[in-house]
Amino acid sequence: MPLALLNALPFAIALLWLLPALWPGRALSPHWQLGESVALAGGLLLLALLYQPTPAPWFAAAWLMQALIQLLGWMVLRYARRYLQGEPGQPRFLRAIGCLLAAVTVVVQASHLLLMVLAWIACSLALQTLLTFYPQRPAAQLAAQREWRASRLAELLLLGALLLWLVAGGSLSLLPGASSMLAEGRQGYAVAAGLLLAAAVAIKTAQLPFHGWLTQVMEAPTPISALLHAGVVNLGGMVLIKAAPLLQAAPPANTLLMLWGGGSALLSCVVMLTRISIKLRLAWSTCAQMGFMLLEIGMGWYSLALLHLLAHSFYKAHAFLLAGETARDSAARRLAGEQDADSPWAHLARGLLAVLWLAAAQWLWQRWLPAAALPPLFCLAMGLGMGLLLRSGAGLLLVLLLSQSYLLLHALAATILPLHGPTPALYVQGVLAAMFLATFWLQGHLLRHPDGALARRIYPHAFAGFHLDEWWCMLGRRQPRPPISLALSWPQLQENRRG
Repeated sequence: MPLALLNALPFAIALLWLLPALWPGRALSPHWQLGESVALAGGLLLLALLYQPTPAPWFAAAWLMQALIQLLGWMVLRYARRYLQGEPGQPRFLRAIGCLLAAVTVVVQASHLLLMVLAWIACSLALQTLLTFYPQRPAAQLAAQREWRASRLAELLLLGALLLWLVAGGSLSLLPGASSMLAEGRQGYAVAAGLLLAAAVAIKTAQLPFHGWLTQVMEAPTPISALLHAGVVNLGGMVLIKAAPLLQAAPPANTLLMLWGGGSALLSCVVMLTRISIKLRLAWSTCAQMGFMLLEIGMGWYSLALLHLLAHSFYKAHAFLLAGETARDSAARRLAGEQDADSPWAHLARGLLAVLWLAAAQWLWQRWLPAAALPPLFCLAMGLGMGLLLRSGAGLLLVLLLSQSYLLLHALAATILPLHGPTPALYVQGVLAAMFLATFWLQGHLLRHPDGALARRIYPHAFAGFHLDEWWCMLGRRQPRPPISLALSWPQLQENRRG
């Protein structure tokens, strides 16, 4: 297929997404059918044309992300068609989701930084309508207001980053032939542009302390939450991958991504343990996953970040659309009295054993696929996570299967996106590794001793998100803050969690 036609295909799909917004009429069925047909046909066509010549290193990754977006749109629309049956706001939902998916498609496919930023702004504006699907609910209005403030701040930073990048002599075009050398003596402008870009993406991906809007969007219908967590928030990772030349010219920006993303991820993992609602747990999980994604990009592992984005999108869409069944299964396990009886040291020992296994497997893989190599920090993080499964022979087989599958998928992602950034300093990796070990031990201790002295000290602060969101929440709030009831004691909170 000619390259020009290949580039134009996603934009044609974006125009088709706008048809429900431009097509007047009272009949809802044709609008639903059109949206589902566009999503399914677009996703399958993009998958079929995946292995085409690429004009830029990020093009194949964007093409794969496009196919994922269209298929997620199709899945969410099929779910929403029955979920919203009888709701009076269906036409508004169809118009807003059409505009949102069109803007997301342009963000992923744009080969110019200014077009990409403008489309990202359009995403936020369309998201406002979806977040206030039930406009009469005060919580929905509050979440939309907080998202509006965070997005406007991030967009100002993005525009400032583009301006500084131009002053530094950089090009706004993302195609290889349009890249230019930085002007002499303008390196400081490039560093400032990279820092602004990193901060803007961190805000857009709901990193602490700008996470409140993402954890409060549960007032929106489940299909909107699924699309938001599975596709819209992930755009920050794709923007950073496409803007890799800017990041590579600003090493401090990579350090900022590592520290901000890694710190947010670890704190979010602790906060997630205190949440009772399944959907709130998933929301905090999204904050943590986006933090890990920023950490990966900050370390220069763009292919690993691409694989993370794809896997997270499928996982979160599945988790939100099956949230009801998950809540039912969780209640059944609690009634059956299933608890974690292992000590935190046993968790840590199994995790380190999994780290050694993963390192050995990686060493064997490197003899055939050098692209399967992972940095030690990610071997540590993955091994600690897989260590939770090492409780039986079946768990050992599962860890074996997961580790080998992950290394193979990482090698495939590295062939799709053969792009690597600068390696961070060893002391930064060491600090993050120590944070991972401490957080893993803390999680095991809290699960083992929910009524212990340490849990009593940490739980109230973790339940409040370590109070990081309060100053941002109060900024711009004009009405008096509603009183918070503290009538429940600690034993009553624990009883509610068990019940």
